[in-house]
Amino acid sequence: MVAGTQSETTRTPYKLWFDAALVDELATLLGDAHQDFDQALFRREATHGLDTLEFKDRTLHIADAMALAMPWPTAERMQTLIAALPPELPDEEGVTEKGYRFWPFGEFIARQGLDDVDASFEAMVELTKRFTSEFAIRPFLAADLHGALDRLEALVDHPNLHVRRWVSEGTRTRLPWAKGVPGLKKAQPRRLRLLEALRYDPERYVQRSVANHLQDIVKDDLPTGLDTLERWATDGESNSSAGDLLWVVRHAARGQLKAGHPRALRIFGFEPGVVGIGQFTLSHDELRAGDTLTLALTLTNPTDRSLDVRVDYALSGPTKSGRAFSKVFRWSDLELKPGQSQTLETTHSFAHRSTRKVYTGLHRLEARVNGEPSPGREVWLEGLEGNDPHALKNIR
Repeated sequence: MVAGTQSETTRTPYKLWFDAALVDELATLLGDAHQDFDQALFRREATHGLDTLEFKDRTLHIADAMALAMPWPTAERMQTLIAALPPELPDEEGVTEKGYRFWPFGEFIARQGLDDVDASFEAMVELTKRFTSEFAIRPFLAADLHGALDRLEALVDHPNLHVRRWVSEGTRTRLPWAKGVPGLKKAQPRRLRLLEALRYDPERYVQRSVANHLQDIVKDDLPTGLDTLERWATDGESNSSAGDLLWVVRHAARGQLKAGHPRALRIFGFEPGVVGIGQFTLSHDELRAGDTLTLALTLTNPTDRSLDVRVDYALSGPTKSGRAFSKVFRWSDLELKPGQSQTLETTHSFAHRSTRKVYTGLHRLEARVNGEPSPGREVWLEGLEGNDPHALKNIR
């Protein structure tokens, strides 16, 4: 998915970016790019009814107005888009807020470009250097999956990091906001070939996409995903020039690690059922919204060898609807020497957040050590009123 730059507290609703002022800006850019672009028609059609639409429909509405204003062959249209683009993004940047103004360009390519794939791919590559074409590529994958994958495979060594990232991001099966592509899951060997070519990429921006794509494969096909994680982890450990490959593997495995999947844990040397789990305590048994809870856990290595240890904690409690939630949080990674005991502490804030509110009721916490749960502890929390403060019983 595209990477934005806005903070949670200052975020402007996406749909408000696509307003009459943006239409006017795009009209000028496209008019400067091609003397026959009908700016007046574009402004009129693009702004008509725009304020009544939500985000996605606004981008489509503007893209359709672009099509009316340049009734030319596809190749000429695509060259007009390219000529209207700003300078390329610096290598170290993701998509900025100003980049989002070109979202309608991607929609235009997706809706108007299938009859000239060469011209459209050229436009998508250039758009990717300034914004993203991860959504625009989806209709091309749907129309000719292996033909589109062939074209993307030719770009794995492209000098522009945004283009290399696009090769991975645009072919994800679980790309947020994107339409599904028939046959994409079954084309997993082709997609893995793309990831194999990108796995040693030096840029974290590309690495993150490769990891997220591999995580999609883990979710779609767990045995193949775990086989790939294990093979890449072995390659990363044995190859001193592998760079950040182990970071890619760990990031791709994060869901399975949090879930305590035994094989995923063993890939990283976390042996389930070996570490001694001692006392698990909470600093309070009653709290109010906004308070902070301290968790403490004692661990022991009963063996005569060092052990790698991953500690998470799970929190369960009521929601507004009355149903219970359960969420796993990271705590710590550590190494325990032979015979060593160690007490860990961490804190959990019960402050309200925009993405998570705190509701009155019984909450339960447990530590998870290399996937193994500790005895649970409970705390009563006073927060917002939900439908069932005892919803916890539903997940016991």
